[in-house]
Amino acid sequence: MTSTAAIQRVIILGMDGAGAFVREAHTPHIEKLLAGGGQTDRAQTVFPSNSGECWGSLLHGVRPEKHESHMYIQKEKTYPRDSSTPSLFHMLSSAKPDSRMASFVCWAPIQTGIIEELDVMDKCQAPDDELVPAIAAYLRATPDLKLMFVQLDDVDAAGHRHGYGSAEYLQAISHADGQIGEICQALREANMLEDSLLIVTTDHGGGGLDAFNHGSDHPKDMTVFWGCTGPGISAHADLSGLSIMDTAAVALHALGLPFPQDWDAKLPDGLFIQA
Repeated sequence: MTSTAAIQRVIILGMDGAGAFVREAHTPHIEKLLAGGGQTDRAQTVFPSNSGECWGSLLHGVRPEKHESHMYIQKEKTYPRDSSTPSLFHMLSSAKPDSRMASFVCWAPIQTGIIEELDVMDKCQAPDDELVPAIAAYLRATPDLKLMFVQLDDVDAAGHRHGYGSAEYLQAISHADGQIGEICQALREANMLEDSLLIVTTDHGGGGLDAFNHGSDHPKDMTVFWGCTGPGISAHADLSGLSIMDTAAVALHALGLPFPQDWDAKLPDGLFIQA
């Protein structure tokens, strides 16, 4: 049995398009945050390695052909509340209806095509540089927060514009690292950092078959960074074979909730220290 009693909330910090390039960029805030936690730059995303499919799998715990978030995005439809593959937000809301939840993103389709319309759910969409101050203000004002998802978009935009792995792209990762530092500072000031489980990850990489794009099954497109820190998290967990889908399982477990046994997401062995 693993202990999650000290965890009061889960916060997922996502950098769109960062792949495994996080290791090549200057990221002092991420390094400090994840010191003592579990991390890998060999995690795998889902195919096709596009944002709709990938963020959908991260938040729903299943493969794209099951959640079909990308289809709802393409058709500009809202993800149904009666889907057989609900998001982890819906699962938390169903189990604990009063749970305060939030999604702060730059890429607007996440808010409708991937995440359902739910009660006690706050959603905010804005460019990264406006989003981060809004996140900080929200954290200071919402001590009862249980689950938050953040998507920063400028890294992926830099990859498409300048090339994945380019100097400009790596600088965008460093800028996102600073923004993650701002979010952590807000958590610290709100006395929420020490009892939060934080996950830092991305949806896909890029530059595999096309220096300015992604979507293929090339390792540069499919391999991503993933890190987790918080109460009861082991720095010695074996994260080989980890999928971004496993993020959903980690989040629900940390919140004290079971997840469907038929999920594609699995709980990484040894990530949570045995009680």
